[in-house]
Amino acid sequence: MCDTEMELSGETMTKKIVFIAGHMRGGSTLLSMLLGQQKGFFAAGELNRIWDGGFTNNELCTCGKPFKSCDFWNAVVENAFGGWDGVDAQEMQDLSKIVYPATKFPLLTVPSLRSTEYQEKVNRILDIWEKLYLAIFKISNSTVIVDSTKVSMYGILLTQIPNIDLYALHLNRHSCGVAYSKRKKRELPEVHWREEYMTTHSIVHSAYKWMMRNLSASSLKFSTPRYLHLRYETLAQRPKATISQLAEFIGETPPDLSFFNGNDKIVIKESHMFGGNPMRFQYHEKQIRLDDEWRIAMPLHQKASTFFLTWPLLLAYGYRGFP
Repeated sequence: MCDTEMELSGETMTKKIVFIAGHMRGGSTLLSMLLGQQKGFFAAGELNRIWDGGFTNNELCTCGKPFKSCDFWNAVVENAFGGWDGVDAQEMQDLSKIVYPATKFPLLTVPSLRSTEYQEKVNRILDIWEKLYLAIFKISNSTVIVDSTKVSMYGILLTQIPNIDLYALHLNRHSCGVAYSKRKKRELPEVHWREEYMTTHSIVHSAYKWMMRNLSASSLKFSTPRYLHLRYETLAQRPKATISQLAEFIGETPPDLSFFNGNDKIVIKESHMFGGNPMRFQYHEKQIRLDDEWRIAMPLHQKASTFFLTWPLLLAYGYRGFP
């Protein structure tokens, strides 16, 4: 594999990946955008989607250009693979299904259990991911990449790239807020060739997935010593203080908070995120506020169903009582 250390001013610095784990509609895009505003940080978005959404479907980058027309991603692909023909996106999609589905958790976490064939596939997929990350570090001139993919098995895989420190941020939001949000119909602006919307889900499906995704995210603490649990509600109510604390956790101090206007307003700069909430396409001064519309608008029976299906983990994460 490639050398994954960077020379800066005569010093060797280990690169860092901040991996946001958890469930959809939980605030990961907001957190990624906030971290990505800091000097030396690059918010990449949901990189696990880059092979199908970017290489295959040519969806929009947040700069507004289709993925293959974006100058940044063109430079990354050229640096990593020597051009668009230097990597097989379908191979990466196939390898992902083989190497890190949930059923492969034992093999991914205990290398001694792996067959020779499985190990070869792990080596192959790690080599390609490493090349991509190294190119992003170089082209973005950053020392920290923020990846908001949220798929914990993918995060566990990334811990096995040598000389890269992975910081796992387990972000979760109240299950009722997630379930309510996943009932809403939202257009996907990155699908620029037709009208398409984010998938909606039933209350039971959302509750089940919330439990499974958060349990899976908790397992990251056994794969990296750099694990931190964070609630969306804390981030939304105290964004400036939270980002400052996270910068300390990541070891990037003092934090660059110049993009804040006061304690809860931020000025968003253009980025090249791929995948995530549609809010990532909005470039203007933005006031951060807690999205708790669900507390009033969510029907009582849906709220009760979600709560009683998820209360054990709600309690474990510090959510007290019926909302």
